[in-house]
Amino acid sequence: MNLNYLLSIAVLAEERHFVRAAARLGISQSALTQQVQRIERELGLTLFSRTQRQVVITEAGKAFVEEARRVLTQYDIAIDAARRASKGEIGKLRLGFVENAALHLLPRTVSRFRRHHPHVRLELNELISAQLVQALQEETLDAALMRPIAGLDALKTMTLLREPYQVALPADHPLAQKTAIAFADIVTDGMIIAPAKKSTYLLSVFRPLCERHNVEFTIAQEVEQLHAIIGLVGAGLGYTLLPRSAAALSIEGVVYRPLADPEAPQAELVLAWSANATNPVLNNFLAVARDASRQ
Repeated sequence: MNLNYLLSIAVLAEERHFVRAAARLGISQSALTQQVQRIERELGLTLFSRTQRQVVITEAGKAFVEEARRVLTQYDIAIDAARRASKGEIGKLRLGFVENAALHLLPRTVSRFRRHHPHVRLELNELISAQLVQALQEETLDAALMRPIAGLDALKTMTLLREPYQVALPADHPLAQKTAIAFADIVTDGMIIAPAKKSTYLLSVFRPLCERHNVEFTIAQEVEQLHAIIGLVGAGLGYTLLPRSAAALSIEGVVYRPLADPEAPQAELVLAWSANATNPVLNNFLAVARDASRQ
């Protein structure tokens, strides 16, 4: 027995006529008769009573046809699901991201992706960039919004955002009245920063500027969360350096000023994924992320 035989039984049950059923199926009447006889022999049941004038479906036949139609419907559903999965229209995407991406690029991209692909399930994981690299290498993530740190050589990347850094400082700080702040004027103040494992990228991109001015950052306090860092700035405990998009975190007592130095670094966010990735959903997400970054 196969799906073609089930279809033959279902069509015959609708037409109640071998000639019409065979025509619908695109086979000969004798071939249809042989299929029905073979199924009946296999089941040991009579599905249809035949006379010269009509075909009458038996109670056993009615029960069989009802379930056969369900099998055929489920088969069509399975085919449709397979085709949609191959196009990345359904499935799952495991996306990692760094904290700062959640302020702008992540919600914008995810919102657009959900509108275009509502049947894809997104799994979001916040990690630091080093952990994201490892997760991509171990294939526990499909893609990640992260900083361009060391270790990306074996991965594919797409730069989605490049933006200047700004100084966040207390509103009553002597430099707060300036429209732009020179790095040399602020660097020796106490800086509030994330612990070393989380601030590796920030320190690395500012290393050339520190060397040019022959200075080092003075760390006043280390805290994990971005909100806590800015809150401590507002409390007057020091300043911090943040990408311009972080200025969206408006906290009382904190002002944001651009760096006056033309050689000041810019913060980058990249979308990274494995060169061996096979998830069709990923290609759709890459296209959406590329479009979202241009707006």
